[in-house]
Amino acid sequence: MSSPSEQFDVLSNALRVFPEEILRLNYFINKVNDPEEGISNIEIACVNVFNQLYGMMCALKDSGHISSIYEHTAITAVLCMRHVLQHKAGRIKNNLRDSFKKEFCAKSALINYSASDENVIKLPFYINISWLQDGIQNSNNAHRLPAINSYLNLDQVKLELDRLSIDINNSYLGVMPLITEAIHQLCLNYSRFFSPSGFDSEVYYPHFLGVNKINTQDYAIVT
Repeated sequence: MSSPSEQFDVLSNALRVFPEEILRLNYFINKVNDPEEGISNIEIACVNVFNQLYGMMCALKDSGHISSIYEHTAITAVLCMRHVLQHKAGRIKNNLRDSFKKEFCAKSALINYSASDENVIKLPFYINISWLQDGIQNSNNAHRLPAINSYLNLDQVKLELDRLSIDINNSYLGVMPLITEAIHQLCLNYSRFFSPSGFDSEVYYPHFLGVNKINTQDYAIVT
């Protein structure tokens, strides 16, 4: 069993690789004409972040520091994304793959949280809202869905999408702000139980501790 400090360094490494793979997508599209490999690499890197956050929460629980890995909704939302992938065959339904498969409809929407915060990192990898909601609803985490919907302000988002005549099945959430908030809450609430123990964690710990809280009430719909 990894200690929380060791696991945080593994998580930090995954957090570094994920945006690097997103930035490499241009290479796979324009240099080697292989968008499939680029998108697959992004998906794998994203899932690795999910898995390492799960490992981090398990390390905290196994060490006796917390009684449940589902204590904070921001963290729970990301853990439930992971759970959907663990128990539902297939890949993350996301805007990149849907676009290249010509399944990204003209009437689609991308949801950006903390829209007025210029410091929020918005990377071009968005997870389909219906895929997420349906996956959670049909899992043993179904009882957590109302809290996640409330945290993500999805009832209000859906009303806005309806006014724009956009089906929520064709709507996507930026995943990086959700990951950012989950790691922010991890560092804010549990840092007394671990410390940076490697190059990646020494870089990412102060960053995620100091970032602004994601405001899901402040959102922009990009069509």
